[in-house]
Amino acid sequence: MVKGLFLEDNNTKSTNNLKKTMKYRINYLFLLIILIVAVISASSQEKKETGLFAGFPEELTLTGYVDAYIAYDNDKVTPLRQFSVIAPYRDEFRINLAMLALRYSSKHIRSNIAIQFGDVPKYNWPQQPNEYMQYIQEANIGVSPGKNSWVDAGYFLTHIGGEGIIPKYNFFTSIALGTYFEPIYQSGIRYSYTGKKFYTSLMLLNGYNVLADNNKNKSFGLQLGYKPNDKFDVTFNNITGNEMPTGVEGRTRIYNNLVLKFFPAKKLDVIVSGDFCLQDKSKIDDAAAMGSMFSAFASMKYRASKNVSLMLRGELFQDKDAIFTTPLLMSDSTFSGLKAFGITAGMEYTPTTNSYFRLEGRYISTDADQKIFYEAKNTRAEVILSGGIEF
Repeated sequence: MVKGLFLEDNNTKSTNNLKKTMKYRINYLFLLIILIVAVISASSQEKKETGLFAGFPEELTLTGYVDAYIAYDNDKVTPLRQFSVIAPYRDEFRINLAMLALRYSSKHIRSNIAIQFGDVPKYNWPQQPNEYMQYIQEANIGVSPGKNSWVDAGYFLTHIGGEGIIPKYNFFTSIALGTYFEPIYQSGIRYSYTGKKFYTSLMLLNGYNVLADNNKNKSFGLQLGYKPNDKFDVTFNNITGNEMPTGVEGRTRIYNNLVLKFFPAKKLDVIVSGDFCLQDKSKIDDAAAMGSMFSAFASMKYRASKNVSLMLRGELFQDKDAIFTTPLLMSDSTFSGLKAFGITAGMEYTPTTNSYFRLEGRYISTDADQKIFYEAKNTRAEVILSGGIEF
Protein backbone atom coordinates (compact mmCIF):
# COMPACT_ATOMS: atom_id res chain seq x y z
CA MET A 1 0.00 0.00 0.00
CA VAL A 2 2.82 2.39 0.89
CA LYS A 3 4.52 1.53 -2.42
CA GLY A 4 1.31 2.31 -4.27
CA LEU A 5 1.01 5.69 -2.58
CA PHE A 6 4.62 6.45 -3.38
CA LEU A 7 4.07 5.66 -7.03
CA GLU A 8 0.95 7.80 -7.09
CA ASP A 9 2.85 10.79 -5.65
CA ASN A 10 5.59 10.40 -8.24
CA ASN A 11 3.02 10.14 -11.02
CA THR A 12 1.33 13.31 -9.80
CA LYS A 13 4.65 15.17 -9.77
CA SER A 14 5.46 13.88 -13.25
CA THR A 15 2.08 15.01 -14.54
CA ASN A 16 2.51 18.47 -13.05
CA ASN A 17 6.02 18.76 -14.50
CA LEU A 18 4.72 17.64 -17.90
CA LYS A 19 1.96 20.27 -17.82
CA LYS A 20 4.49 22.98 -16.96
CA THR A 21 6.74 21.84 -19.81
CA MET A 22 3.80 21.85 -22.22
CA LYS A 23 2.81 25.35 -21.11
CA TYR A 24 6.34 26.67 -21.67
CA ARG A 25 6.57 25.05 -25.11
CA ILE A 26 3.23 26.51 -26.23
CA ASN A 27 4.20 29.95 -24.92
CA TYR A 28 7.52 29.78 -26.77
CA LEU A 29 5.69 28.77 -29.96
CA PHE A 30 3.33 31.74 -29.86
CA LEU A 31 6.24 34.04 -28.95
CA LEU A 32 8.10 32.75 -32.01
CA ILE A 33 5.14 33.61 -34.25
CA ILE A 34 4.93 37.14 -32.81
CA LEU A 35 8.66 37.65 -33.35
CA ILE A 36 8.47 36.43 -36.95
CA VAL A 37 5.59 38.80 -37.69
CA ALA A 38 7.48 41.70 -36.10
CA VAL A 39 10.70 41.00 -38.00
CA ILE A 40 8.97 40.57 -41.36
CA SER A 41 6.81 43.66 -40.81
CA ALA A 42 9.85 45.75 -39.93
CA SER A 43 11.84 44.60 -42.94
CA SER A 44 9.09 44.87 -45.55
CA GLN A 45 8.83 47.95 -47.79
CA GLU A 46 5.24 47.46 -48.95
CA LYS A 47 2.50 47.15 -46.34
CA LYS A 48 -1.26 46.70 -46.36
CA GLU A 49 -2.87 49.99 -45.44
CA THR A 50 -6.51 48.97 -44.96
CA GLY A 51 -8.58 46.16 -43.52
CA LEU A 52 -8.13 43.78 -40.62
CA PHE A 53 -4.42 43.24 -41.30
CA ALA A 54 -3.44 46.89 -41.83
CA GLY A 55 0.31 47.28 -41.31
CA PHE A 56 1.13 43.73 -42.41
CA PRO A 57 3.59 43.30 -45.30
CA GLU A 58 2.11 42.30 -48.64
CA GLU A 59 3.97 38.98 -48.51
CA LEU A 60 2.37 37.97 -45.21
CA THR A 61 -1.12 36.51 -44.71
CA LEU A 62 -2.86 35.43 -41.53
CA THR A 63 -5.90 33.14 -41.77
CA GLY A 64 -8.09 31.36 -39.26
CA TYR A 65 -10.46 28.40 -39.28
CA VAL A 66 -13.00 26.98 -36.83
CA ASP A 67 -15.09 23.84 -37.27
CA ALA A 68 -17.68 22.48 -34.78
CA TYR A 69 -19.74 19.26 -34.84
CA ILE A 70 -22.08 16.85 -33.10
CA ALA A 71 -22.00 13.19 -34.16
CA TYR A 72 -24.07 10.08 -33.45
CA ASP A 73 -23.59 6.43 -34.30
CA ASN A 74 -25.04 3.14 -33.02
CA ASP A 75 -21.61 1.65 -32.23
CA LYS A 76 -20.85 1.80 -28.49
CA VAL A 77 -17.85 -0.56 -28.42
CA THR A 78 -15.32 2.15 -27.62
CA PRO A 79 -15.61 5.59 -25.94
CA LEU A 80 -14.43 7.23 -29.17
CA ARG A 81 -16.04 6.51 -32.53
CA GLN A 82 -14.15 3.87 -34.52
CA PHE A 83 -12.52 4.96 -37.82
CA SER A 84 -13.20 8.64 -37.12
CA VAL A 85 -10.19 10.89 -37.63
CA ILE A 86 -12.65 13.78 -37.83
CA ALA A 87 -15.62 14.09 -35.42
CA PRO A 88 -14.35 11.36 -33.06
CA TYR A 89 -16.82 11.94 -30.19
CA ARG A 90 -20.47 10.89 -30.18
CA ASP A 91 -23.41 12.70 -28.60
CA GLU A 92 -21.48 15.88 -27.72
CA PHE A 93 -21.07 19.33 -29.20
CA ARG A 94 -17.33 19.56 -29.87
CA ILE A 95 -14.66 21.49 -31.77
CA ASN A 96 -13.12 19.53 -34.62
CA LEU A 97 -10.45 22.06 -35.43
CA ALA A 98 -9.56 25.64 -34.53
CA MET A 99 -6.45 26.97 -36.22
CA LEU A 100 -4.43 30.04 -37.12
CA ALA A 101 -2.08 29.99 -40.09
CA LEU A 102 0.67 32.49 -40.77
CA ARG A 103 2.06 32.33 -44.29
CA TYR A 104 4.88 34.32 -45.90
CA SER A 105 5.46 34.22 -49.65
CA SER A 106 7.91 36.22 -51.74
CA LYS A 107 9.75 35.54 -54.97
CA HIS A 108 12.54 33.53 -53.37
CA ILE A 109 11.43 32.71 -49.81
CA ARG A 110 8.27 31.23 -48.32
CA SER A 111 7.20 29.87 -44.95
CA ASN A 112 4.12 28.39 -43.23
CA ILE A 113 3.27 28.16 -39.54
CA ALA A 114 -0.14 26.74 -38.61
CA ILE A 115 -1.17 26.36 -34.96
CA GLN A 116 -4.15 24.14 -34.13
CA PHE A 117 -6.42 22.98 -31.33
CA GLY A 118 -9.38 20.59 -31.08
CA ASP A 119 -10.35 16.94 -31.33
CA VAL A 120 -8.61 16.38 -34.68
CA PRO A 121 -5.07 17.17 -33.43
CA LYS A 122 -5.72 15.75 -29.96
CA TYR A 123 -6.44 12.24 -31.22
CA ASN A 124 -4.42 12.09 -34.44
CA TRP A 125 -1.17 13.91 -33.78
CA PRO A 126 1.70 12.41 -31.67
CA GLN A 127 0.99 11.32 -28.12
CA GLN A 128 3.39 11.14 -25.15
CA PRO A 129 6.22 12.01 -24.95
CA ASN A 130 5.79 14.24 -28.04
CA GLU A 131 2.22 15.38 -27.42
CA TYR A 132 3.23 19.05 -27.66
CA MET A 133 3.50 18.46 -31.42
CA GLN A 134 -0.29 18.25 -31.65
CA TYR A 135 -0.44 22.06 -31.56
CA ILE A 136 1.66 22.32 -34.74
CA GLN A 137 -0.17 21.53 -37.97
CA GLU A 138 2.54 22.91 -40.25
CA ALA A 139 5.92 24.57 -39.70
CA ASN A 140 8.19 24.85 -42.71
CA ILE A 141 10.40 27.19 -44.67
CA GLY A 142 11.30 27.13 -48.37
CA VAL A 143 13.66 28.68 -50.88
CA SER A 144 13.25 28.88 -54.65
CA PRO A 145 16.41 27.71 -56.52
CA GLY A 146 14.87 28.48 -59.90
CA LYS A 147 11.71 29.42 -61.76
CA ASN A 148 8.63 27.42 -60.63
CA SER A 149 10.68 25.25 -58.25
CA TRP A 150 10.98 25.16 -54.46
CA VAL A 151 12.92 23.36 -51.76
CA ASP A 152 10.98 23.24 -48.47
CA ALA A 153 11.88 21.68 -45.11
CA GLY A 154 9.98 21.11 -41.87
CA TYR A 155 6.54 19.78 -40.95
CA PHE A 156 3.87 19.39 -43.65
CA LEU A 157 0.41 17.98 -44.14
CA THR A 158 0.52 14.77 -46.18
CA HIS A 159 0.62 14.69 -49.97
CA ILE A 160 -1.32 11.39 -49.98
CA GLY A 161 -5.05 11.07 -50.66
CA GLY A 162 -8.17 12.62 -52.12
CA GLU A 163 -9.46 13.86 -48.74
CA GLY A 164 -7.70 16.08 -46.20
CA ILE A 165 -7.82 16.87 -42.51
CA ILE A 166 -9.65 20.23 -42.83
CA PRO A 167 -13.38 19.47 -43.25
CA LYS A 168 -14.24 22.57 -45.27
CA TYR A 169 -12.09 21.41 -48.17
CA ASN A 170 -13.69 17.94 -48.30
CA PHE A 171 -17.08 16.99 -49.67
CA PHE A 172 -17.89 15.36 -46.31
CA THR A 173 -16.90 15.85 -42.67
CA SER A 174 -16.41 12.09 -42.27
CA ILE A 175 -13.61 10.52 -44.29
CA ALA A 176 -13.47 7.21 -46.15
CA LEU A 177 -11.93 4.15 -44.49
CA GLY A 178 -9.02 4.30 -46.92
CA THR A 179 -8.33 7.91 -45.96
CA TYR A 180 -8.46 6.93 -42.28
CA PHE A 181 -5.38 4.73 -42.70
CA GLU A 182 -3.47 7.15 -44.92
CA PRO A 183 -0.82 9.40 -43.34
CA ILE A 184 -2.05 12.77 -42.06
CA TYR A 185 1.26 14.60 -41.63
CA GLN A 186 4.94 14.22 -42.49
CA SER A 187 8.29 15.78 -41.73
CA GLY A 188 11.33 16.13 -43.94
CA ILE A 189 12.59 17.98 -46.99
CA ARG A 190 10.75 18.41 -50.29
CA TYR A 191 11.65 19.55 -53.80
CA SER A 192 8.69 20.62 -55.96
CA TYR A 193 8.23 21.89 -59.50
CA THR A 194 5.07 23.26 -61.11
CA GLY A 195 4.78 23.64 -64.88
CA LYS A 196 1.91 24.66 -67.14
CA LYS A 197 0.35 21.18 -67.11
CA PHE A 198 2.65 18.97 -65.04
CA TYR A 199 3.72 19.20 -61.40
CA THR A 200 5.95 16.99 -59.30
CA SER A 201 7.49 16.65 -55.83
CA LEU A 202 10.33 14.55 -54.44
CA MET A 203 10.58 14.07 -50.67
CA LEU A 204 12.93 12.64 -48.07
CA LEU A 205 10.81 11.96 -44.97
CA ASN A 206 11.20 10.72 -41.41
CA GLY A 207 8.54 8.14 -42.22
CA TYR A 208 4.89 7.28 -42.74
CA ASN A 209 2.77 9.55 -40.55
CA VAL A 210 5.57 10.47 -38.15
CA LEU A 211 7.03 13.81 -37.13
CA ALA A 212 9.68 12.64 -34.66
CA ASP A 213 11.52 9.75 -36.34
CA ASN A 214 10.69 6.27 -34.97
CA ASN A 215 13.68 4.45 -36.49
CA LYS A 216 17.05 5.12 -38.11
CA ASN A 217 15.67 4.86 -41.63
CA LYS A 218 14.19 7.46 -43.93
CA SER A 219 11.31 7.14 -46.38
CA PHE A 220 11.08 8.48 -49.91
CA GLY A 221 8.02 10.34 -51.16
CA LEU A 222 6.92 11.10 -54.71
CA GLN A 223 4.12 13.08 -56.34
CA LEU A 224 3.45 13.27 -60.09
CA GLY A 225 0.54 15.34 -61.35
CA TYR A 226 -1.03 16.25 -64.67
CA LYS A 227 -3.63 19.02 -65.06
CA PRO A 228 -4.26 19.72 -68.76
CA ASN A 229 -7.19 22.07 -68.09
CA ASP A 230 -9.64 23.23 -65.42
CA LYS A 231 -11.87 20.15 -65.87
CA PHE A 232 -9.41 17.34 -65.11
CA ASP A 233 -6.58 16.68 -62.66
CA VAL A 234 -4.78 13.36 -62.03
CA THR A 235 -2.15 12.81 -59.31
CA PHE A 236 -0.02 9.78 -58.40
CA ASN A 237 1.43 9.77 -54.87
CA ASN A 238 3.85 7.36 -53.23
CA ILE A 239 5.73 6.76 -49.96
CA THR A 240 8.35 3.99 -49.79
CA GLY A 241 10.40 2.99 -46.75
CA ASN A 242 10.78 0.81 -43.68
CA GLU A 243 8.03 1.98 -41.36
CA MET A 244 8.65 -0.38 -38.43
CA PRO A 245 9.79 1.26 -35.18
CA THR A 246 13.21 0.63 -33.68
CA GLY A 247 13.37 -2.85 -32.14
CA VAL A 248 10.95 -4.42 -34.64
CA GLU A 249 12.11 -6.38 -37.69
CA GLY A 250 12.24 -4.09 -40.72
CA ARG A 251 9.54 -4.31 -43.40
CA THR A 252 9.61 -2.18 -46.52
CA ARG A 253 6.25 -0.55 -47.28
CA ILE A 254 5.39 0.73 -50.75
CA TYR A 255 2.27 2.88 -50.49
CA ASN A 256 0.70 4.07 -53.74
CA ASN A 257 -2.19 6.48 -54.15
CA LEU A 258 -3.97 7.71 -57.28
CA VAL A 259 -6.38 10.67 -57.25
CA LEU A 260 -8.59 11.69 -60.17
CA LYS A 261 -10.58 14.95 -60.05
CA PHE A 262 -13.23 15.65 -62.69
CA PHE A 263 -15.33 18.73 -63.23
CA PRO A 264 -17.62 17.52 -66.04
CA ALA A 265 -20.24 20.22 -65.56
CA LYS A 266 -20.41 23.67 -64.00
CA LYS A 267 -22.36 22.36 -61.00
CA LEU A 268 -20.75 18.92 -60.61
CA ASP A 269 -17.42 17.91 -59.02
CA VAL A 270 -16.20 14.29 -58.89
CA ILE A 271 -13.26 12.77 -56.98
CA VAL A 272 -12.02 9.18 -57.36
CA SER A 273 -9.17 8.00 -55.12
CA GLY A 274 -7.51 4.60 -54.79
CA ASP A 275 -4.75 3.19 -52.55
CA PHE A 276 -2.64 0.09 -53.14
CA CYS A 277 -0.05 -0.87 -50.53
CA LEU A 278 2.60 -3.59 -50.58
CA GLN A 279 4.64 -4.54 -47.50
CA ASP A 280 7.21 -7.32 -47.33
CA LYS A 281 7.12 -10.05 -44.66
CA SER A 282 3.46 -9.23 -44.06
CA LYS A 283 1.24 -11.84 -45.74
CA ILE A 284 -1.17 -13.04 -43.09
CA ASP A 285 -0.67 -16.78 -43.82
CA ASP A 286 3.02 -16.57 -44.80
CA ALA A 287 5.24 -14.29 -42.72
CA ALA A 288 8.00 -14.40 -45.35
CA ALA A 289 5.80 -13.25 -48.24
CA MET A 290 4.60 -9.84 -49.42
CA GLY A 291 1.29 -8.58 -48.04
CA SER A 292 -1.07 -6.11 -49.67
CA MET A 293 -3.94 -3.68 -49.03
CA PHE A 294 -6.41 -2.00 -51.36
CA SER A 295 -8.93 0.77 -50.84
CA ALA A 296 -10.90 3.18 -52.99
CA PHE A 297 -13.67 5.75 -52.88
CA ALA A 298 -15.66 7.78 -55.39
CA SER A 299 -17.49 10.93 -54.34
CA MET A 300 -19.50 13.62 -56.07
CA LYS A 301 -20.80 17.06 -55.16
CA TYR A 302 -23.69 18.64 -57.02
CA ARG A 303 -24.47 22.33 -56.48
CA ALA A 304 -28.25 22.31 -56.63
CA SER A 305 -28.44 26.07 -56.07
CA LYS A 306 -26.23 29.00 -55.16
CA ASN A 307 -26.12 27.99 -51.48
CA VAL A 308 -27.12 24.31 -51.40
CA SER A 309 -25.09 21.27 -52.50
CA LEU A 310 -25.83 17.53 -52.45
CA MET A 311 -23.07 14.94 -51.92
CA LEU A 312 -22.68 11.18 -52.36
CA ARG A 313 -19.75 8.83 -51.68
CA GLY A 314 -19.16 5.11 -52.05
CA GLU A 315 -16.11 3.40 -50.52
CA LEU A 316 -14.33 0.04 -50.38
CA PHE A 317 -11.58 -1.15 -48.02
CA GLN A 318 -9.73 -4.50 -48.28
CA ASP A 319 -6.88 -5.13 -45.82
CA LYS A 320 -6.86 -8.92 -46.07
CA ASP A 321 -3.27 -9.23 -44.81
CA ALA A 322 -3.90 -6.99 -41.77
CA ILE A 323 -1.17 -4.48 -42.58
CA PHE A 324 -3.14 -1.65 -40.96
CA THR A 325 -5.90 -3.46 -39.06
CA THR A 326 -6.22 -6.20 -36.42
CA PRO A 327 -6.36 -9.83 -37.68
CA LEU A 328 -9.84 -11.30 -37.17
CA LEU A 329 -10.81 -14.99 -37.03
CA MET A 330 -13.08 -15.97 -39.93
CA SER A 331 -15.66 -18.77 -40.06
CA ASP A 332 -13.32 -20.97 -42.14
CA SER A 333 -10.70 -20.80 -39.31
CA THR A 334 -8.44 -18.44 -41.24
CA PHE A 335 -7.51 -14.89 -40.27
CA SER A 336 -8.12 -11.70 -42.19
CA GLY A 337 -7.71 -7.98 -41.72
CA LEU A 338 -10.66 -5.63 -42.09
CA LYS A 339 -12.82 -5.90 -45.22
CA ALA A 340 -15.60 -3.33 -45.54
CA PHE A 341 -17.65 -1.06 -47.77
CA GLY A 342 -19.69 2.05 -47.07
CA ILE A 343 -21.96 4.71 -48.52
CA THR A 344 -22.39 8.32 -47.42
CA ALA A 345 -24.93 10.95 -48.43
CA GLY A 346 -25.13 14.56 -47.34
CA MET A 347 -26.36 18.10 -47.88
CA GLU A 348 -24.38 21.30 -47.44
CA TYR A 349 -25.58 24.88 -47.00
CA THR A 350 -23.08 27.69 -47.61
CA PRO A 351 -24.49 31.07 -46.47
CA THR A 352 -21.19 32.68 -47.55
CA THR A 353 -18.25 31.52 -49.64
CA ASN A 354 -16.09 31.08 -46.53
CA SER A 355 -18.58 29.20 -44.32
CA TYR A 356 -20.75 26.08 -44.39
CA PHE A 357 -23.25 23.92 -42.51
CA ARG A 358 -23.32 20.21 -43.35
CA LEU A 359 -25.62 17.27 -42.53
CA GLU A 360 -24.54 13.78 -43.56
CA GLY A 361 -25.44 10.15 -42.94
CA ARG A 362 -23.16 7.15 -43.39
CA TYR A 363 -23.56 3.37 -43.45
CA ILE A 364 -20.59 0.99 -43.03
CA SER A 365 -20.72 -2.78 -43.45
CA THR A 366 -17.86 -5.19 -42.76
CA ASP A 367 -17.49 -8.83 -43.83
CA ALA A 368 -20.19 -11.05 -42.32
CA ASP A 369 -17.59 -12.73 -40.06
CA GLN A 370 -16.13 -9.44 -38.85
CA LYS A 371 -18.58 -8.40 -36.14
CA ILE A 372 -16.58 -5.49 -34.75
CA PHE A 373 -19.41 -3.12 -33.89
CA TYR A 374 -21.78 -2.85 -30.92
CA GLU A 375 -23.64 -6.04 -29.90
CA ALA A 376 -21.51 -8.13 -32.28
CA LYS A 377 -22.88 -6.50 -35.40
CA ASN A 378 -21.06 -6.04 -38.69
CA THR A 379 -22.84 -2.79 -39.61
CA ARG A 380 -22.81 0.77 -38.31
CA ALA A 381 -24.93 3.84 -39.04
CA GLU A 382 -23.87 7.39 -38.20
CA VAL A 383 -25.02 10.98 -38.57
CA ILE A 384 -22.88 14.13 -38.35
CA LEU A 385 -24.01 17.74 -38.17
CA SER A 386 -21.15 20.19 -38.60
CA GLY A 387 -20.33 23.75 -39.53
CA GLY A 388 -17.22 25.78 -40.12
CA ILE A 389 -15.88 29.16 -41.14
CA GLU A 390 -12.58 30.34 -42.60
CA PHE A 391 -11.45 33.94 -42.13
